[in-house]
Amino acid sequence: MKKSFGFFIALIVTSFACAQSPEKMSYQSVIRDASESLIQNSNIGTQITIRQGSLSGTIVFQEQHTTSTNQNGLISIEIGDGTSTIGSFSAIDWGNGPYFIHSETDPFGGTNYSISGTSQLLSVPYALFSKLAENVENDQVNDADADPNNEIQNLSVNGTNLTISSANTIDLSSIQDGVNDADADPNNEIQNLSVNGTNLTISSANTIDLSSIQDGVNDADADPNNEIQVLSFSNDTMYLSNGGQIFLGAYAIDLIDDADNDPTNEIELPSNANAGDLLEFNGSNWVAFTPTASSSPGALMYIYNGQSCPTGWNTQQINVAIFGGAPVDACYTDSPCLVMYIYDGQTCPAGWTNWPIGVSILNGTNVPMDACFKCN
Repeated sequence: MKKSFGFFIALIVTSFACAQSPEKMSYQSVIRDASESLIQNSNIGTQITIRQGSLSGTIVFQEQHTTSTNQNGLISIEIGDGTSTIGSFSAIDWGNGPYFIHSETDPFGGTNYSISGTSQLLSVPYALFSKLAENVENDQVNDADADPNNEIQNLSVNGTNLTISSANTIDLSSIQDGVNDADADPNNEIQNLSVNGTNLTISSANTIDLSSIQDGVNDADADPNNEIQVLSFSNDTMYLSNGGQIFLGAYAIDLIDDADNDPTNEIELPSNANAGDLLEFNGSNWVAFTPTASSSPGALMYIYNGQSCPTGWNTQQINVAIFGGAPVDACYTDSPCLVMYIYDGQTCPAGWTNWPIGVSILNGTNVPMDACFKCN
């Protein structure tokens, strides 16, 4: 038969010392079963929960203990010394109460808690709040006093601004220029000079043009009209880098390696020619010329009547023995091609295409023939 158990909280006290960390709170309770009999010398599992604001308020701390009752059924634990499951006991803000303590007990030493009770924490835990008050009174700075209004601070300087770490900033520009140049005058600071062409610039002020006394070119003088220049040629023209050009054709110098100096008889190639184009003279100029099918010789090949012509060739049906042999048809193309006839079964030259015919189509004999053709 399963027993039910009850419990009785005998005493809650606080044990606190300023040097102790973390702080702890002593807790004792007497454990009885449902018949009010003491549970003596037994292992007990206990869970302590501290809630803020009400009996069902927010859980700020929770921990578990495993302990034992004594001969009188009493358990003694220190809250804050168990296995924490929620929060930290030392982090509780005791001045932000009220707080309630909820205890749960497993009389068999586990975590199946069957005995529970809740009560409000009143004056005893507020010894911990006194510790907090002491911390407020003591400024927590190692400066030999408890006055938070006279703490050690740090000074820093940024330009002419002097700043104290926990207070204000003052501008020292009236007595110091913010530059380490041994004086406080902001009007005589060290500056840098730079030259770009004929422009001379001082870093924190203006720029002046030196072109009236210096030409900006390192050529040992200040005259901008006699600078070193570079010559270059393009076709029949000579160019000067800083301006000016001369057409050499006017002096019978054509700059083309064609065994003469006559610039009027140069070979001119068109700039818009395509691959395969020819060059022709149109009466006044040489121009690109694209060959057409009509300007190229075509080709003719005879085949046995009813045979097929090669791909791209046209068929002309004849169906008579025009050479005294077998009846023939004609294959023709406008593309420039060459055709020759060989004995049937012979091999065409490399690069030529064999077209089998297999009958005598030319001379009236019984010697069968094939054709070979090659097109550009």
